Amino acid sequence: MSAVTGSDTVSPIADILADEHPSVSAVEHCLDRIAKRDHVVGAWAYLDRDLAIEQARARDGEQRRSPLHGIPVGIKDIIETGDQPTGYGSSLWAGWQPAQDAEVVRRLRRDGAVILGKTTTTEFATYRPTATRNPHGLDRTPGGSSSGSAAAVADGQVPLALGTQTAGSVLRPGSFCGVFTLKPTYGRWPFDGVLPVALTFDTVGVFARHPAWLGAVDESLSTDGAATPRTTVLPALRNLRVGILRPPWADRATPAAAALLDEFAENLQGVVADVRDVPVPDELDALDRAHTLIMAVEASASLTDRIARPHVERVSEQLHRFLNEGRTAAPSEVQRAREVLRDVRTFVGQVFADVDVLVTLAAPGEAPPIESGTGDPVFNKLASIAGCPAVGLPAGRGFGGLPLGIQIIAPHHADQGLVRIATCLTDRVGLAHRFEVHDEGGRP
Repeated sequence: MSAVTGSDTVSPIADILADEHPSVSAVEHCLDRIAKRDHVVGAWAYLDRDLAIEQARARDGEQRRSPLHGIPVGIKDIIETGDQPTGYGSSLWAGWQPAQDAEVVRRLRRDGAVILGKTTTTEFATYRPTATRNPHGLDRTPGGSSSGSAAAVADGQVPLALGTQTAGSVLRPGSFCGVFTLKPTYGRWPFDGVLPVALTFDTVGVFARHPAWLGAVDESLSTDGAATPRTTVLPALRNLRVGILRPPWADRATPAAAALLDEFAENLQGVVADVRDVPVPDELDALDRAHTLIMAVEASASLTDRIARPHVERVSEQLHRFLNEGRTAAPSEVQRAREVLRDVRTFVGQVFADVDVLVTLAAPGEAPPIESGTGDPVFNKLASIAGCPAVGLPAGRGFGGLPLGIQIIAPHHADQGLVRIATCLTDRVGLAHRFEVHDEGGRP
């Protein structure tokens, strides 16, 4: 699969920086693309063209602060912004204006990024889909809950966008939309000013047009400017020991996705030091249900105050059922679920004594039809429970022509090494840098 470029994709950073007014040019390019395409994609919850241009002009008048200086970034609409409203994907909060930025937004601004606008999210980052559509097939979901961030980056409307992941809300939509993603080590990026759903798992993540940009975002968000972030060193690619996860939920993958994983593993032979299968114990199949229950329990506490009782009819029935499941869960059931989470973390810790990274699918297959929901996050839950960093790579296409993704998981705080490996593999194993999107919204 060769890299595809086109006149409608966001300019590479090198081209942007060569311009006389690089940030204004980049922002205008994004805004023009949005004007041309977003009436069919629907990736944005809020945009202020004048504010975006104003930020860009200010950045062009300053010395460069970081690799992100002047680069437009989309922000998922559960992440608070002091100059743009935050609606949490719910009509209950439409137009609400936070008093200040979330800490991740503050750090992006500190490093010179331009906050282009707010991208759509499912209702309170849970289940009810947005109107956003997958740029590779407008009848398909972009995934959730970070729907707008994935779709906007995939469609060339912005080069970078922040999302969040509680189950699979970064890696899965990244796979469906054919873009690169990073879910960092749990707690590595600050969560202050972000809507909590289930803080046992909640993590800010990022979508990008190239894996190297993932590292630039991690460099920005993992430090407050005073302390150096923790680092776990990974071997060079040629010395890397790779484990291919063989989980009991593998039967939920489509034949095309399963074949892609096998092909990816085969292509690693001779590129890395060792490739071996890593079977997941059958009893850890319980992680899917355990994660869902703990998420429901914690969401029932964290979201209750966000739902105004006089307007309860404006909250979806699906969200009501989910929160009620959490409120009424038996204590013994919750304890058993937490035991499963502990077992998952123990298993992952033991595996990393024998391999350096784990490889699995980023989603079970191609993006499902939009009416079917936002897709199954089961392949993402192991990394979400363990708190490990994971990158998603667009690695191929399914039988229907839509993107398929691979996920690489590393030990805690190996984020930079993981991005380096992802960047190397993008070139060495034939991964596509971009997936072309036709303006008509058809599949490539």
